[in-house]
Amino acid sequence: MIVRIKNVLDCVAKMKFFLSCLVVLASILQWANGLRILGMFPLHGKSHFHMCGSIMRGMAERGHQVDVYSHFPLKKPIPNYTDYSLAGTLPALANNITWDYVSKVQSGVSIPRMLAFGGDPVCKLMGLPLLQNLIRSPPKDPPYDVVVVEPAFANCHMVWGRLLNVPMVVVSTTPNVFDWYNEPLGNPVNYASDPSVFARTVAPMSFLDKLHNMYLHLYVSWAMAYFSREQDALVKEYVGHGYPSVYDLQKDTALVLLNHNVALNGVKAQTSSIVSIGGVHVLDDDSTQLSKQVEKFLDESKNGFIYVSFGSMVRLETFPKPVIDAFYAMFKNIAPVRVLMKIAKPEELQPGLPSNVIVQTWLPQIKVLKHKNIKGFVTHGGLLGTMEAVYHEVPMVGVPLFGDQHLNLEVYVRKNVAIKLLLENINEKSLTESVKAMLENPLYKKSVRQVSKMMRDTPMKPMDTAAYWIEFVARHGKDALRSPLTDMPWWEASLWDVYTFILSIIFLLLYVIKLILGRFLALFKRNTELKKQRSTKVKRN
Repeated sequence: MIVRIKNVLDCVAKMKFFLSCLVVLASILQWANGLRILGMFPLHGKSHFHMCGSIMRGMAERGHQVDVYSHFPLKKPIPNYTDYSLAGTLPALANNITWDYVSKVQSGVSIPRMLAFGGDPVCKLMGLPLLQNLIRSPPKDPPYDVVVVEPAFANCHMVWGRLLNVPMVVVSTTPNVFDWYNEPLGNPVNYASDPSVFARTVAPMSFLDKLHNMYLHLYVSWAMAYFSREQDALVKEYVGHGYPSVYDLQKDTALVLLNHNVALNGVKAQTSSIVSIGGVHVLDDDSTQLSKQVEKFLDESKNGFIYVSFGSMVRLETFPKPVIDAFYAMFKNIAPVRVLMKIAKPEELQPGLPSNVIVQTWLPQIKVLKHKNIKGFVTHGGLLGTMEAVYHEVPMVGVPLFGDQHLNLEVYVRKNVAIKLLLENINEKSLTESVKAMLENPLYKKSVRQVSKMMRDTPMKPMDTAAYWIEFVARHGKDALRSPLTDMPWWEASLWDVYTFILSIIFLLLYVIKLILGRFLALFKRNTELKKQRSTKVKRN
Protein backbone atom coordinates (compact mmCIF):
# COMPACT_ATOMS: atom_id res chain seq x y z
CA MET A 1 0.00 0.00 0.00
CA ILE A 2 2.81 2.38 0.93
CA VAL A 3 4.60 1.51 -2.32
CA ARG A 4 1.49 2.32 -4.34
CA ILE A 5 1.06 5.67 -2.61
CA LYS A 6 4.72 6.44 -3.26
CA ASN A 7 4.28 5.57 -6.96
CA VAL A 8 1.23 7.82 -7.19
CA LEU A 9 3.12 10.70 -5.55
CA ASP A 10 6.02 10.17 -7.96
CA CYS A 11 3.60 10.29 -10.88
CA VAL A 12 2.02 13.49 -9.54
CA ALA A 13 5.46 15.06 -9.10
CA LYS A 14 6.45 14.11 -12.65
CA MET A 15 3.16 15.47 -13.97
CA LYS A 16 3.70 18.78 -12.17
CA PHE A 17 7.22 18.98 -13.58
CA PHE A 18 5.89 18.21 -17.07
CA LEU A 19 3.18 20.86 -16.79
CA SER A 20 5.71 23.40 -15.50
CA CYS A 21 7.91 22.68 -18.50
CA LEU A 22 4.94 23.20 -20.84
CA VAL A 23 4.15 26.57 -19.22
CA VAL A 24 7.77 27.70 -19.52
CA LEU A 25 7.93 26.46 -23.13
CA ALA A 26 4.70 28.27 -23.99
CA SER A 27 6.06 31.47 -22.45
CA ILE A 28 9.30 31.15 -24.42
CA LEU A 29 7.42 30.51 -27.66
CA GLN A 30 5.11 33.47 -27.01
CA TRP A 31 8.10 35.72 -26.36
CA ALA A 32 9.92 34.37 -29.43
CA ASN A 33 6.89 34.96 -31.66
CA GLY A 34 5.95 38.28 -30.09
CA LEU A 35 6.07 41.46 -32.13
CA ARG A 36 7.89 44.65 -31.32
CA ILE A 37 5.35 47.42 -31.84
CA LEU A 38 5.89 51.17 -32.00
CA GLY A 39 2.86 53.08 -30.70
CA MET A 40 2.97 56.68 -31.90
CA PHE A 41 0.20 58.84 -30.41
CA PRO A 42 1.32 62.48 -30.67
CA LEU A 43 -2.16 64.06 -30.37
CA HIS A 44 -2.60 65.60 -26.92
CA GLY A 45 -6.27 64.66 -26.48
CA LYS A 46 -6.79 62.37 -23.50
CA SER A 47 -10.09 60.99 -24.80
CA HIS A 48 -8.41 59.98 -28.07
CA PHE A 49 -5.62 58.21 -26.22
CA HIS A 50 -8.16 56.33 -24.12
CA MET A 51 -8.87 54.03 -27.09
CA CYS A 52 -5.27 53.95 -28.34
CA GLY A 53 -3.90 53.10 -24.90
CA SER A 54 -6.42 50.28 -24.54
CA ILE A 55 -5.14 48.71 -27.76
CA MET A 56 -1.51 48.99 -26.72
CA ARG A 57 -2.16 47.56 -23.26
CA GLY A 58 -4.04 44.70 -24.89
CA MET A 59 -1.12 43.94 -27.19
CA ALA A 60 1.29 44.01 -24.25
CA GLU A 61 -0.92 41.57 -22.34
CA ARG A 62 -0.67 39.20 -25.31
CA GLY A 63 3.10 39.07 -24.99
CA HIS A 64 4.08 41.68 -27.58
CA GLN A 65 6.71 44.29 -26.72
CA VAL A 66 5.19 47.75 -27.14
CA ASP A 67 6.98 51.10 -27.04
CA VAL A 68 4.44 53.89 -26.60
CA TYR A 69 5.13 57.55 -27.36
CA SER A 70 2.28 59.63 -25.91
CA HIS A 71 1.34 62.48 -23.60
CA PHE A 72 -0.22 60.03 -21.13
CA PRO A 73 2.28 57.60 -19.62
CA LEU A 74 0.95 54.84 -17.41
CA LYS A 75 0.64 55.62 -13.71
CA LYS A 76 1.41 52.00 -12.90
CA PRO A 77 3.86 50.12 -15.20
CA ILE A 78 2.80 46.82 -16.75
CA PRO A 79 4.93 44.07 -18.34
CA ASN A 80 5.97 44.47 -22.00
CA TYR A 81 4.85 48.13 -22.07
CA THR A 82 7.49 50.88 -22.24
CA ASP A 83 6.46 54.54 -22.02
CA TYR A 84 8.24 57.40 -23.80
CA SER A 85 6.54 60.47 -22.41
CA LEU A 86 5.60 63.54 -24.47
CA ALA A 87 3.79 65.06 -21.49
CA GLY A 88 4.23 68.82 -21.24
CA THR A 89 5.46 69.30 -24.81
CA LEU A 90 2.09 70.74 -25.92
CA PRO A 91 -0.52 72.73 -23.96
CA ALA A 92 -2.73 70.37 -21.99
CA LEU A 93 -6.21 69.83 -23.41
CA ALA A 94 -7.55 67.94 -20.41
CA ASN A 95 -9.90 70.24 -18.49
CA ASN A 96 -8.78 73.15 -20.63
CA ILE A 97 -11.57 73.77 -23.19
CA THR A 98 -13.58 76.77 -22.00
CA TRP A 99 -16.75 78.42 -23.23
CA ASP A 100 -14.69 80.87 -25.32
CA TYR A 101 -13.37 78.02 -27.48
CA VAL A 102 -16.71 76.21 -27.65
CA SER A 103 -18.48 79.37 -28.83
CA LYS A 104 -15.92 79.84 -31.63
CA VAL A 105 -16.20 76.32 -33.05
CA GLN A 106 -20.02 76.34 -33.00
CA SER A 107 -20.04 78.18 -36.34
CA GLY A 108 -19.02 75.18 -38.46
CA VAL A 109 -16.17 73.09 -39.86
CA SER A 110 -12.82 74.86 -40.29
CA ILE A 111 -9.94 72.68 -41.46
CA PRO A 112 -7.35 75.49 -41.00
CA ARG A 113 -8.47 75.85 -37.36
CA MET A 114 -8.21 72.09 -36.83
CA LEU A 115 -4.75 71.99 -38.38
CA ALA A 116 -3.62 74.91 -36.21
CA PHE A 117 -4.77 72.92 -33.19
CA GLY A 118 -3.84 69.32 -34.05
CA GLY A 119 -1.76 69.52 -37.23
CA ASP A 120 1.43 71.58 -37.40
CA PRO A 121 2.05 71.72 -33.60
CA VAL A 122 1.76 67.92 -33.46
CA CYS A 123 4.10 67.55 -36.46
CA LYS A 124 6.70 69.78 -34.84
CA LEU A 125 7.00 67.28 -32.00
CA MET A 126 9.23 65.29 -34.39
CA GLY A 127 11.90 67.87 -33.66
CA LEU A 128 12.06 66.85 -30.00
CA PRO A 129 15.30 65.08 -28.97
CA LEU A 130 13.23 62.06 -27.91
CA LEU A 131 11.75 61.63 -31.39
CA GLN A 132 14.90 62.72 -33.19
CA ASN A 133 16.73 59.91 -31.44
CA LEU A 134 14.09 57.48 -32.70
CA ILE A 135 14.34 58.90 -36.22
CA ARG A 136 18.15 58.77 -36.37
CA SER A 137 18.73 55.59 -34.36
CA PRO A 138 15.69 53.29 -34.41
CA PRO A 139 16.10 50.08 -32.39
CA LYS A 140 17.56 47.11 -34.27
CA ASP A 141 17.71 44.37 -31.63
CA PRO A 142 14.96 43.58 -32.31
CA PRO A 143 13.66 46.10 -34.87
CA TYR A 144 10.04 47.19 -35.00
CA ASP A 145 7.60 44.90 -36.81
CA VAL A 146 4.67 47.31 -37.06
CA VAL A 147 3.70 50.89 -36.19
CA VAL A 148 0.34 51.77 -34.60
CA VAL A 149 -0.45 55.46 -34.95
CA GLU A 150 -3.32 57.91 -34.58
CA PRO A 151 -2.45 60.70 -37.01
CA ALA A 152 -5.82 62.52 -36.85
CA PHE A 153 -4.91 65.92 -38.40
CA ALA A 154 -1.14 65.29 -38.43
CA ASN A 155 -0.55 63.04 -41.43
CA CYS A 156 3.15 63.90 -41.18
CA HIS A 157 3.36 61.06 -38.63
CA MET A 158 2.47 58.60 -41.39
CA VAL A 159 6.15 58.86 -42.32
CA TRP A 160 7.08 56.35 -39.59
CA GLY A 161 6.09 53.43 -41.79
CA ARG A 162 8.43 54.51 -44.59
CA LEU A 163 11.19 55.41 -42.16
CA LEU A 164 11.13 52.01 -40.40
CA ASN A 165 9.97 50.01 -43.48
CA VAL A 166 7.14 48.30 -41.58
CA PRO A 167 3.33 48.18 -41.95
CA MET A 168 1.32 51.14 -40.63
CA VAL A 169 -1.79 50.57 -38.52
CA VAL A 170 -3.99 53.65 -38.10
CA VAL A 171 -6.36 54.02 -35.15
CA SER A 172 -9.53 56.01 -35.84
CA THR A 173 -11.36 57.03 -32.67
CA THR A 174 -14.39 58.10 -34.74
CA PRO A 175 -17.07 55.68 -36.08
CA ASN A 176 -16.27 56.77 -39.66
CA VAL A 177 -12.80 57.21 -41.09
CA PHE A 178 -11.93 60.85 -41.60
CA ASP A 179 -13.26 62.00 -44.98
CA TRP A 180 -9.79 62.58 -46.45
CA TYR A 181 -8.82 58.95 -45.90
CA ASN A 182 -11.41 57.40 -48.19
CA GLU A 183 -9.67 58.08 -51.50
CA PRO A 184 -6.13 57.05 -50.37
CA LEU A 185 -7.56 53.83 -48.90
CA GLY A 186 -9.74 53.09 -51.91
CA ASN A 187 -12.72 53.08 -49.57
CA PRO A 188 -16.15 53.35 -51.25
CA VAL A 189 -18.34 56.24 -50.13
CA ASN A 190 -22.06 56.64 -50.73
CA TYR A 191 -23.12 60.19 -49.96
CA ALA A 192 -26.72 59.04 -49.45
CA SER A 193 -25.88 56.71 -46.55
CA ASP A 194 -22.33 57.43 -45.30
CA PRO A 195 -22.24 60.62 -43.21
CA SER A 196 -19.18 62.81 -43.12
CA VAL A 197 -17.37 62.78 -39.79
CA PHE A 198 -18.57 66.38 -39.43
CA ALA A 199 -22.19 65.78 -40.51
CA ARG A 200 -25.11 66.26 -38.14
CA THR A 201 -27.45 63.62 -39.47
CA VAL A 202 -27.50 59.96 -40.44
CA ALA A 203 -29.32 57.84 -43.01
CA PRO A 204 -32.05 57.91 -44.10
CA MET A 205 -31.36 61.52 -45.10
CA SER A 206 -33.58 64.13 -46.70
CA PHE A 207 -32.59 65.64 -50.05
CA LEU A 208 -31.04 68.69 -48.35
CA ASP A 209 -29.20 66.45 -45.86
CA LYS A 210 -27.70 64.43 -48.73
CA LEU A 211 -26.71 67.60 -50.55
CA HIS A 212 -25.02 68.99 -47.44
CA ASN A 213 -23.37 65.64 -46.69
CA MET A 214 -21.91 65.50 -50.20
CA TYR A 215 -20.63 69.06 -49.83
CA LEU A 216 -18.97 68.22 -46.49
CA HIS A 217 -17.25 65.11 -47.87
CA LEU A 218 -15.89 66.96 -50.89
CA TYR A 219 -14.96 70.19 -49.06
CA VAL A 220 -13.26 68.50 -46.10
CA SER A 221 -11.30 66.11 -48.34
CA TRP A 222 -10.13 68.94 -50.60
CA ALA A 223 -9.36 71.30 -47.71
CA MET A 224 -7.31 68.70 -45.85
CA ALA A 225 -5.28 67.86 -48.97
CA TYR A 226 -4.73 71.57 -49.69
CA PHE A 227 -4.01 73.01 -46.25
CA SER A 228 -1.95 70.09 -44.94
CA ARG A 229 0.71 70.67 -47.63
CA GLU A 230 2.62 72.74 -45.08
CA GLN A 231 3.34 69.48 -43.25
CA ASP A 232 5.47 68.33 -46.22
CA ALA A 233 8.11 70.90 -45.26
CA LEU A 234 8.07 69.68 -41.64
CA VAL A 235 8.72 66.09 -42.78
CA LYS A 236 11.71 67.32 -44.81
CA GLU A 237 13.00 69.37 -41.88
CA TYR A 238 12.73 66.72 -39.17
CA VAL A 239 12.94 63.41 -41.05
CA GLY A 240 14.69 64.10 -44.36
CA HIS A 241 14.15 64.39 -48.10
CA GLY A 242 12.83 61.79 -50.51
CA TYR A 243 9.46 61.12 -48.88
CA PRO A 244 6.08 61.47 -50.62
CA SER A 245 3.65 64.23 -49.68
CA VAL A 246 1.76 63.70 -46.45
CA TYR A 247 -1.36 63.13 -48.56
CA ASP A 248 0.30 60.28 -50.47
CA LEU A 249 1.74 58.85 -47.25
CA GLN A 250 -1.83 57.99 -46.28
CA LYS A 251 -1.70 55.33 -48.99
CA ASP A 252 0.86 53.44 -46.90
CA THR A 253 -1.89 52.53 -44.42
CA ALA A 254 -2.00 48.76 -44.08
CA LEU A 255 -4.90 48.64 -41.63
CA VAL A 256 -7.40 50.99 -39.98
CA LEU A 257 -8.85 50.06 -36.59
CA LEU A 258 -12.18 51.88 -36.55
CA ASN A 259 -14.23 52.76 -33.47
CA HIS A 260 -17.37 51.46 -35.15
CA ASN A 261 -19.98 49.01 -33.93
CA VAL A 262 -22.82 47.93 -36.19
CA ALA A 263 -25.35 48.06 -33.33
CA LEU A 264 -24.64 51.77 -32.84
CA ASN A 265 -23.36 53.08 -36.15
CA GLY A 266 -25.14 50.91 -38.70
CA VAL A 267 -24.01 48.89 -41.69
CA LYS A 268 -21.11 50.20 -43.77
CA ALA A 269 -19.67 49.15 -47.11
CA GLN A 270 -15.94 49.47 -46.57
CA THR A 271 -12.68 48.04 -47.84
CA SER A 272 -11.09 45.06 -46.08
CA SER A 273 -8.31 47.21 -44.62
CA ILE A 274 -10.85 48.93 -42.35
CA VAL A 275 -11.74 46.76 -39.35
CA SER A 276 -14.39 47.68 -36.78
CA ILE A 277 -13.37 47.34 -33.13
CA GLY A 278 -15.97 49.62 -31.51
CA GLY A 279 -15.98 49.28 -27.73
CA VAL A 280 -12.36 48.18 -27.40
CA HIS A 281 -11.88 50.84 -24.72
CA VAL A 282 -14.82 49.69 -22.57
CA LEU A 283 -12.67 48.10 -19.90
CA ASP A 284 -13.15 48.20 -16.14
CA ASP A 285 -9.86 49.14 -14.52
CA ASP A 286 -9.85 47.34 -11.18
CA SER A 287 -7.01 49.55 -9.94
CA THR A 288 -9.29 52.62 -9.87
CA GLN A 289 -12.06 52.81 -7.31
CA LEU A 290 -14.74 55.28 -6.31
CA SER A 291 -13.84 57.37 -3.30
CA LYS A 292 -15.64 56.45 -0.07
CA GLN A 293 -17.58 59.72 -0.19
CA VAL A 294 -18.84 59.09 -3.74
CA GLU A 295 -19.53 55.41 -3.13
CA LYS A 296 -21.62 56.24 -0.05
CA PHE A 297 -23.49 58.98 -1.95
CA LEU A 298 -24.37 56.61 -4.80
CA ASP A 299 -25.17 53.58 -2.65
CA GLU A 300 -27.60 55.65 -0.59
CA SER A 301 -29.36 57.09 -3.65
CA LYS A 302 -32.66 55.31 -3.01
CA ASN A 303 -34.33 57.16 -5.89
CA GLY A 304 -31.33 56.73 -8.15
CA PHE A 305 -28.88 59.27 -9.53
CA ILE A 306 -27.87 60.85 -12.82
CA TYR A 307 -24.28 61.37 -13.91
CA VAL A 308 -23.30 64.70 -15.52
CA SER A 309 -20.00 64.95 -17.39
CA PHE A 310 -18.88 66.87 -20.46
CA GLY A 311 -15.77 64.78 -20.93
CA SER A 312 -12.10 65.11 -20.15
CA MET A 313 -11.56 68.45 -21.93
CA VAL A 314 -14.61 70.72 -21.64
CA ARG A 315 -14.99 72.83 -18.50
CA LEU A 316 -18.72 73.18 -17.93
CA GLU A 317 -18.13 75.65 -15.09
CA THR A 318 -16.98 78.27 -17.64
CA PHE A 319 -20.31 78.27 -19.52
CA PRO A 320 -22.59 81.36 -19.42
CA LYS A 321 -24.71 81.98 -16.32
CA PRO A 322 -28.04 81.22 -18.08
CA VAL A 323 -26.77 77.75 -18.99
CA ILE A 324 -25.54 77.03 -15.46
CA ASP A 325 -28.81 78.41 -14.04
CA ALA A 326 -30.73 75.99 -16.24
CA PHE A 327 -28.66 73.06 -14.95
CA TYR A 328 -29.13 74.14 -11.30
CA ALA A 329 -32.88 74.46 -11.81
CA MET A 330 -33.05 71.04 -13.46
CA PHE A 331 -31.13 69.48 -10.55
CA LYS A 332 -33.72 70.90 -8.10
CA ASN A 333 -36.65 69.83 -10.27
CA ILE A 334 -35.61 66.16 -10.44
CA ALA A 335 -35.02 65.78 -6.66
CA PRO A 336 -35.02 63.42 -4.78
CA VAL A 337 -33.01 61.90 -7.65
CA ARG A 338 -29.38 62.68 -6.89
CA VAL A 339 -26.73 64.15 -9.20
CA LEU A 340 -23.05 63.26 -9.51
CA MET A 341 -21.24 65.89 -11.59
CA LYS A 342 -17.69 65.98 -12.91
CA ILE A 343 -16.28 69.54 -12.80
CA ALA A 344 -12.58 70.34 -13.31
CA LYS A 345 -12.51 73.40 -11.02
CA PRO A 346 -15.46 73.37 -8.59
CA GLU A 347 -14.26 76.63 -7.06
CA GLU A 348 -15.23 78.38 -10.31
CA LEU A 349 -18.83 77.17 -10.20
CA GLN A 350 -21.34 79.90 -9.49
CA PRO A 351 -23.02 79.68 -6.06
CA GLY A 352 -26.38 78.02 -5.52
CA LEU A 353 -25.58 74.37 -6.21
CA PRO A 354 -28.59 72.33 -5.01
CA SER A 355 -28.22 70.00 -2.04
CA ASN A 356 -28.90 66.83 -4.06
CA VAL A 357 -25.67 67.35 -6.04
CA ILE A 358 -22.05 66.46 -5.32
CA VAL A 359 -19.15 67.53 -7.51
CA GLN A 360 -15.90 65.69 -8.21
CA THR A 361 -12.86 66.78 -10.25
CA TRP A 362 -12.29 63.26 -11.58
CA LEU A 363 -14.23 59.99 -11.57
CA PRO A 364 -13.60 56.41 -12.75
CA GLN A 365 -16.38 56.64 -15.33
CA ILE A 366 -16.92 52.92 -15.88
CA LYS A 367 -17.44 52.42 -12.15
CA VAL A 368 -20.09 55.17 -12.18
CA LEU A 369 -21.89 53.86 -15.27
CA LYS A 370 -21.94 50.32 -13.84
CA HIS A 371 -23.47 51.38 -10.54
CA LYS A 372 -26.80 49.72 -9.77
CA ASN A 373 -28.52 53.03 -8.91
CA ILE A 374 -27.65 55.01 -12.03
CA LYS A 375 -30.67 56.28 -13.96
CA GLY A 376 -29.15 58.37 -16.73
CA PHE A 377 -26.19 60.23 -18.18
CA VAL A 378 -26.10 63.92 -19.21
CA THR A 379 -23.24 64.25 -21.69
CA HIS A 380 -21.75 66.34 -24.48
CA GLY A 381 -21.94 63.33 -26.82
CA GLY A 382 -18.32 62.23 -27.06
CA LEU A 383 -18.13 58.83 -28.74
CA LEU A 384 -16.11 56.97 -26.11
CA GLY A 385 -18.23 58.02 -23.15
CA THR A 386 -21.53 57.42 -24.95
CA MET A 387 -20.38 53.97 -26.08
CA GLU A 388 -19.56 53.15 -22.47
CA ALA A 389 -23.03 54.32 -21.45
CA VAL A 390 -24.77 52.17 -24.05
CA TYR A 391 -22.62 49.17 -23.15
CA HIS A 392 -23.76 49.51 -19.52
CA GLU A 393 -27.42 50.19 -20.48
CA VAL A 394 -27.58 53.85 -19.41
CA PRO A 395 -29.92 56.19 -21.37
CA MET A 396 -28.70 59.72 -22.10
CA VAL A 397 -29.50 63.37 -22.59
CA GLY A 398 -26.93 64.83 -24.96
CA VAL A 399 -25.86 68.46 -25.50
CA PRO A 400 -23.47 68.37 -28.52
CA LEU A 401 -20.79 71.05 -28.68
CA PHE A 402 -18.49 70.35 -31.67
CA GLY A 403 -16.80 67.72 -33.83
CA ASP A 404 -18.53 64.37 -34.19
CA GLN A 405 -20.76 64.92 -31.14
CA HIS A 406 -23.78 66.01 -33.20
CA LEU A 407 -23.50 62.91 -35.36
CA ASN A 408 -22.99 60.57 -32.39
CA LEU A 409 -26.08 61.85 -30.62
CA GLU A 410 -28.18 61.77 -33.78
CA VAL A 411 -27.37 58.05 -34.03
CA TYR A 412 -28.58 57.49 -30.47
CA VAL A 413 -31.70 59.62 -30.98
CA ARG A 414 -32.69 57.45 -33.97
CA LYS A 415 -32.37 54.38 -31.74
CA ASN A 416 -34.33 55.92 -28.82
CA VAL A 417 -31.25 55.67 -26.61
CA ALA A 418 -30.81 59.41 -26.07
CA ILE A 419 -32.53 62.78 -26.17
CA LYS A 420 -30.63 65.50 -28.04
CA LEU A 421 -30.79 69.09 -26.82
CA LEU A 422 -29.01 71.86 -28.72
CA LEU A 423 -26.98 74.29 -26.64
CA GLU A 424 -28.88 77.33 -27.93
CA ASN A 425 -32.17 75.74 -26.80
CA ILE A 426 -31.13 75.08 -23.19
CA ASN A 427 -33.30 76.62 -20.49
CA GLU A 428 -34.91 75.35 -17.28
CA LYS A 429 -37.98 73.96 -19.05
CA SER A 430 -36.24 72.21 -21.97
CA LEU A 431 -33.51 70.70 -19.81
CA THR A 432 -35.88 69.54 -17.06
CA GLU A 433 -38.34 68.03 -19.54
CA SER A 434 -35.53 66.18 -21.36
CA VAL A 435 -34.02 64.73 -18.18
CA LYS A 436 -37.42 63.75 -16.76
CA ALA A 437 -38.31 62.03 -20.04
CA MET A 438 -35.06 60.06 -19.82
CA LEU A 439 -35.86 59.10 -16.22
CA GLU A 440 -39.57 58.37 -16.53
CA ASN A 441 -40.23 57.14 -20.08
CA PRO A 442 -39.55 53.36 -20.14
CA LEU A 443 -38.87 53.52 -23.89
CA TYR A 444 -35.33 54.83 -23.34
CA LYS A 445 -34.30 52.17 -20.83
CA LYS A 446 -35.85 49.40 -22.93
CA SER A 447 -34.14 50.65 -26.11
CA VAL A 448 -30.70 51.02 -24.54
CA ARG A 449 -30.94 47.45 -23.19
CA GLN A 450 -31.72 46.14 -26.67
CA VAL A 451 -28.90 48.11 -28.32
CA SER A 452 -26.45 47.10 -25.57
CA LYS A 453 -27.33 43.45 -26.07
CA MET A 454 -26.65 43.75 -29.81
CA MET A 455 -23.45 45.72 -29.18
CA ARG A 456 -22.09 42.89 -27.00
CA ASP A 457 -23.14 40.19 -29.48
CA THR A 458 -19.91 39.84 -31.47
CA PRO A 459 -17.98 36.73 -32.58
CA MET A 460 -14.79 38.07 -30.98
CA LYS A 461 -14.04 40.66 -28.34
CA PRO A 462 -12.94 43.97 -29.91
CA MET A 463 -9.41 43.62 -28.49
CA ASP A 464 -9.09 40.10 -29.90
CA THR A 465 -10.17 41.42 -33.30
CA ALA A 466 -7.65 44.28 -33.13
CA ALA A 467 -4.83 41.94 -32.07
CA TYR A 468 -5.60 39.44 -34.83
CA TRP A 469 -5.47 42.00 -37.62
CA ILE A 470 -2.38 43.80 -36.27
CA GLU A 471 -0.62 40.43 -36.19
CA PHE A 472 -2.03 39.65 -39.67
CA VAL A 473 -0.46 42.68 -41.36
CA ALA A 474 2.77 42.08 -39.43
CA ARG A 475 2.86 38.51 -40.82
CA HIS A 476 1.78 39.22 -44.37
CA GLY A 477 3.04 42.73 -45.05
CA LYS A 478 1.67 46.20 -45.60
CA ASP A 479 -0.05 45.33 -48.90
CA ALA A 480 -1.97 42.31 -47.63
CA LEU A 481 -5.26 44.23 -47.38
CA ARG A 482 -4.49 46.96 -49.92
CA SER A 483 -7.36 47.92 -52.21
CA PRO A 484 -6.54 48.08 -55.95
CA LEU A 485 -8.32 51.45 -55.98
CA THR A 486 -5.49 52.91 -53.89
CA ASP A 487 -3.07 52.82 -56.81
CA MET A 488 -5.49 54.14 -59.43
CA PRO A 489 -5.83 57.79 -60.43
CA TRP A 490 -9.06 59.30 -59.09
CA TRP A 491 -10.61 59.39 -62.54
CA GLU A 492 -10.05 55.66 -63.03
CA ALA A 493 -11.18 54.76 -59.51
CA SER A 494 -14.36 56.80 -60.10
CA LEU A 495 -14.89 55.15 -63.52
CA TRP A 496 -14.73 58.48 -65.30
CA ASP A 497 -12.77 56.78 -68.10
CA VAL A 498 -15.58 54.23 -68.52
CA TYR A 499 -18.27 56.89 -68.35
CA THR A 500 -16.36 59.00 -70.88
CA PHE A 501 -16.05 56.00 -73.22
CA ILE A 502 -19.76 55.19 -72.94
CA LEU A 503 -20.72 58.82 -73.51
CA SER A 504 -18.32 59.01 -76.47
CA ILE A 505 -19.94 55.94 -78.03
CA ILE A 506 -23.39 57.43 -77.46
CA PHE A 507 -22.34 60.77 -79.00
CA LEU A 508 -20.70 58.93 -81.91
CA LEU A 509 -23.85 56.89 -82.54
CA LEU A 510 -25.97 60.01 -82.34
CA TYR A 511 -23.61 61.74 -84.76
CA VAL A 512 -23.79 58.81 -87.22
CA ILE A 513 -27.58 58.72 -86.86
CA LYS A 514 -27.64 62.46 -87.49
CA LEU A 515 -25.51 62.04 -90.66
CA ILE A 516 -27.71 59.21 -91.92
CA LEU A 517 -30.89 61.14 -91.19
CA GLY A 518 -29.35 64.23 -92.79
CA ARG A 519 -28.49 62.29 -95.95
CA PHE A 520 -31.93 60.70 -95.97
CA LEU A 521 -33.68 64.02 -95.48
CA ALA A 522 -31.49 65.64 -98.15
CA LEU A 523 -32.28 62.82 -100.56
CA PHE A 524 -35.98 63.02 -99.68
CA LYS A 525 -35.94 66.77 -100.19
CA ARG A 526 -34.15 66.39 -103.51
CA ASN A 527 -36.63 63.79 -104.71
CA THR A 528 -39.50 65.98 -103.60
CA GLU A 529 -38.11 68.96 -105.54
CA LEU A 530 -37.60 66.78 -108.63
CA LYS A 531 -41.18 65.61 -108.42
CA LYS A 532 -42.37 69.22 -108.12
CA GLN A 533 -40.30 70.23 -111.15
CA ARG A 534 -41.71 67.34 -113.20
CA SER A 535 -45.24 68.16 -112.11
CA THR A 536 -44.73 71.81 -113.13
CA LYS A 537 -43.46 70.79 -116.59
CA VAL A 538 -46.43 68.51 -117.10
CA LYS A 539 -48.86 71.31 -116.23
CA ARG A 540 -47.13 73.73 -118.67
CA ASN A 541 -47.32 71.18 -121.48
